[in-house]
Order: sequence, then C-alpha cells, then structure tokens
Amino acid sequence: MKAVNGMLNANQNGFTVADKSRLRLRLSKLIFTDDFKQGRRVAIVLMTAAVYAVCAALLYFGAAKGMFDPMAKALAAVALTVATVFFLIIRSGFNLRFEHPSLALPQALCAQFVVVAGYAVLGAAHSAALALLAMVMVFGMFEMDTKRVWILLGCTLCLTVAIMLYCVAINPSVYDYRVELVHFIVMAAVLTSIASLSIQLGNLRQRMRRQKVELESAMEQLRNVATHDELTGLPNRRQMLTLLAEHIARHTRGGASFSIALADLDHFKTVNDQFGHRVGDDALRCFARQARTHLRSTDIAGRWGGEEFLLLLPESRAGDPNIGIERLRGALTVAQINPQAPHLRIAFSTGMTSYIDGESVDDLVERADKALYLAKSGGRNQTKIISGEQKV
Repeated sequence: MKAVNGMLNANQNGFTVADKSRLRLRLSKLIFTDDFKQGRRVAIVLMTAAVYAVCAALLYFGAAKGMFDPMAKALAAVALTVATVFFLIIRSGFNLRFEHPSLALPQALCAQFVVVAGYAVLGAAHSAALALLAMVMVFGMFEMDTKRVWILLGCTLCLTVAIMLYCVAINPSVYDYRVELVHFIVMAAVLTSIASLSIQLGNLRQRMRRQKVELESAMEQLRNVATHDELTGLPNRRQMLTLLAEHIARHTRGGASFSIALADLDHFKTVNDQFGHRVGDDALRCFARQARTHLRSTDIAGRWGGEEFLLLLPESRAGDPNIGIERLRGALTVAQINPQAPHLRIAFSTGMTSYIDGESVDDLVERADKALYLAKSGGRNQTKIISGEQKV
C-alpha cells in the first residue's frame, strides 16, 4: 500500500525516481560526454575553473574595495576567459587533435601566467599567490611526463623572477627586495620538490601501466593455453566441450541445429615410425592449417586427442557440412607436410552425426565415434554418416 501511495505521489509531482535518474544521466552526458577519458579531462577542467572563479571573485572584490590594483578586475576577466576557453576546447573534442589531449602543459602555463600577474596586482597580499603557484604544479603532476614537468618548472621560475624584479623596481615599499628574495628561495625549493615528486609519480604510473599490459598479456597467454592446443593452435578438448555445450544450449532456446564429425588421420602411427615424431607433428599442424583454410567459415575444428580431431559443423546457408570436409580432404592430397619427406601426404577418415534434441554431449560424440569406426573399417579416407535415428 505504501509503495502504491509512493508511486501516486511521484506521478502527482510530475517526476518519478526513474525520471530524475534519467535526467541526471542526460546532464552528466551533456557535461562530461560518454567517453570516460574525455569525461575525466572535463572534470579536471571544471575543477580548475572553480579555482579560477574563486580567485576571480576575490580579485574583483579586492579591486572594488580598493585593496588591490584596479587591474585586478581585468585579470579576473582574463582568468574566467582562460577557464572557459579550455573547457570549450576539451568538451568539444578539439583537444583530441593534439598529441597530448589533456593539454595539461598549456593549461598549467596559462594558470601560472595568471597567478604571476596576480602577484603584481595583489599589493600587500601578494604572498598569497605563491600558494597558487604550488597548487598548479600539483595539478600538473597527474598528467604530465618528465619533460613537461621540467618545462613547467623552468617557465614558472622565470616568470616569477621577472615579476618579482618588476614589482621591486616599481613598488619597493610593498615589494621589499629582501623579502622577495626569501619568497623566491622558498618557492623555488617547494616547486622543485613538487616537480621531483611529480616525476617520481609519473615514473611509477608508467611502470604500473607497463605491468598492467604485461599482466594482461600473460593472462591472455594463460587463457590461450587453457583453451587451445599448443602444437596445432586449434581449440583443445576442454574448449570443444564448452563450445558443444554452448551450441546445445543455443539450439534448446530455438537456435539452429548442428552436426559434429570426428576425424582421425589414417596410418598416423606409420608416419611416426617411418619419418619420426617431428614429421608426425608437422602432419598434425598441416591438418590444422588446412582445416582452418578449407572448412566452411562457420565450422570449428579442434584437437580431440592424439591424431583425432573434432569438427563442429553448425547448420548454415553453406549447405551440407560434408562439403567442407571433402574440400579439406582434397587439399591434403597436394599439401606438402615436411621438406624432408616431400612425397608424404596424409588422409583422414571421418564419422559424422547430427545432434538430437535432449541428448548429452557424450551420446553425441559416441555416435560420431561409431561412424568413424565404420569409415575406418570400410577402407579409410572417407566419411560415414549416422543419422540420429539410425541404430548402430
């Protein structure tokens, strides 16, 4: 009853919880975009813009009260303009044209220029600007590489020296050179420390990225080892069982049926005995390579064990699945296996059957194995088919 009343109240108010959620999602996409990296860059720009806005408000207020130089109002307008321009560049996606889409260095340089200009108009409160110089360096440490960190540090120190000398020359009563020297030494030490920490953090970030890539590569290799045969590169028995279960489940839900075929290389023991196991391995690789090339695009070949392969043959517009098998049989009559045995060719026998609704994988494979036995006993190098209804 309470739930019903809540829904009625929501409808009466015009906005349901779902409506509010959708509205928040739309606003989020409008501001931050759908792209995660771009959204993160926009968030950083907005955070910077908030700092700009606070500083601009203080500059305007101080200038209006006569605390700061009248040029502070103009500087406030410049600060807001810089924040707006960078927001539009990144939100529009124009930044993606550059090598470093975050535009961290240009943003930091513009911010330091505004802060240094603020140092000149703040009068007696000018030392407060030094904290902002450090804050900009801290912002940059999360996005910039070593080279750009040093560029930012060098530009910041040069701008600071220039503005301090200028202020000492035109207003020595407020900007005492001895105090300014102390300010510069402390600021240079702090900014250099931040830059060094930033470089260490950047190196750590790069190392973590490399480790992440290496870990993903190792995981991919493990997945490949777990699901594929090392010799032939085909799916292994475990993976083929998984694929069979997936096809059965898909067929149960109304999907197309499928067939399977067990293929066994004829006289493979003779190949090993006569030419050695290396040539035998080449024969297995040759079969796998030709199977990938000549079976239908929808067919999947996997190594079942030894010289035996399982072929998963979905129903498709390509027609009778045996067409691809016979094409493979013909290709193997001319495929060279090993230069040391130029005249050696391989053939294979095949037992094929179709899936019956409700049967298990074991029953399906057992029927294909019986068909393979018929192909072997009937002369080899041929395909025997047992239908689901046929008794053997």
